Amino acid sequence: MRGIEAALKILGTNGDFQKSEKFATERLRKLASDEKMKSQDISLASSLIYIVMRRRELWLKIATEFLKNDFNELPKFVQESILAGTGGLLELRRFSTGVLVNGIVENLRAKKLVKYVSLVNAVLRNVNESGAHKLDLIKTSSKTDERAMYAGIPVWSIPAWLRTWNKQELNQIFEFMLQSPESSLRVSPSENIEELANKFGGEISKLSGAIHIKETVNPIELEGFQDGKFTVQSESSILTASIVRRFYDKNGLILDMCSGRGVKAGQILQENPDANLECWELSEKRQKSALNELTRLKVINRANFKTGNALELEPEQKPSFVILDSPCSCSGTWNRKPESKWRLSWENLDKLIFTQKKLLDRAVNLCAKGGYVLYITCSLLKQENENVIAEILSKYQDSCVEVSSLLKWQQKPFRKGKPWGIYIMPETAWLDGFYSCLILKK
Repeated sequence: MRGIEAALKILGTNGDFQKSEKFATERLRKLASDEKMKSQDISLASSLIYIVMRRRELWLKIATEFLKNDFNELPKFVQESILAGTGGLLELRRFSTGVLVNGIVENLRAKKLVKYVSLVNAVLRNVNESGAHKLDLIKTSSKTDERAMYAGIPVWSIPAWLRTWNKQELNQIFEFMLQSPESSLRVSPSENIEELANKFGGEISKLSGAIHIKETVNPIELEGFQDGKFTVQSESSILTASIVRRFYDKNGLILDMCSGRGVKAGQILQENPDANLECWELSEKRQKSALNELTRLKVINRANFKTGNALELEPEQKPSFVILDSPCSCSGTWNRKPESKWRLSWENLDKLIFTQKKLLDRAVNLCAKGGYVLYITCSLLKQENENVIAEILSKYQDSCVEVSSLLKWQQKPFRKGKPWGIYIMPETAWLDGFYSCLILKK
């Protein structure tokens, strides 16, 4: 019951989670700590939150078929109770349906929303009886919008996907999005990877050399994490950051223009022991996380941090390698981090694309002649990838050339962009959708 209460508290209170500055996982972590929740309650709360956010439109479509009232006129807490109940009844396999419904009803009473109890009860009773059939109809539908709902792709974004991929390719991506994400561990160079793989019951990936764990893990709970023995990092991120090792000439500064929480920066410094890295980050909070990350990995002495707008900051010297892990829609990671997709809209996407072009323009200007600019997104949308590259190459046609072919990524899960760059497709539970494009400044 505590798990149900926590999930509804995160989903249905503290304002609209779609506009909240904190992600649901962060708020759940704090709530669990403050209220000393048991691990099984945290697991249930986390599962319910993930289920609702992963396929929100799907549960809404099914639930509203049994709802006479206008869903949008219901109080926020009641809305989220209906979605959590619908998703939980149809997706939780090892939890009593009666306990779930009773838990939701008791929380409605506790919130003094008693007049909605019979309504929610009726909807969830119908979902329990007929929801699975409706879910199967949507699952086998040939309609693109229903296939998108089932895969957890926001319906508004379908035109953007169809401008990048044909219907056959898009259906394949929908299938990829249905996988339950799992964790991969990037092992620090000084550690014995075989010993760690045996310790955690994982397998060593032939693709990236990371350890595959058949579940999602909280790194803080794993022995050896605080000592810097390994890092929890998606396999796509590991592969992308490894590009620096292959093309950095061991001279000059590496500039990470949007360093975020420092996961890629830590990998780059570990794999390039002679390199010095300058990390720029707009968010002071993420900058602090990056400082902690590089301290944990014992590479902090080779990193210089600057907080501010990457369009305005100046490097200590001309960088010979510039990494732009650009702000993006995160569409390639929607399966792993579903909350981000509900924060997005056409207007926000257009703003992101404008920012991406400005940042890449700055990256090219900052890079020394003979150096490389690595443009990265965790998006699978052409508007944020090839289109951005095309505009910059057109502007700098006399001084820049796209050289992604040098990566020689031809087998699965890699796919050539149309025509620029390379995609990493989310074909396994350890891969997210990523895009990389390498530019040589002549």
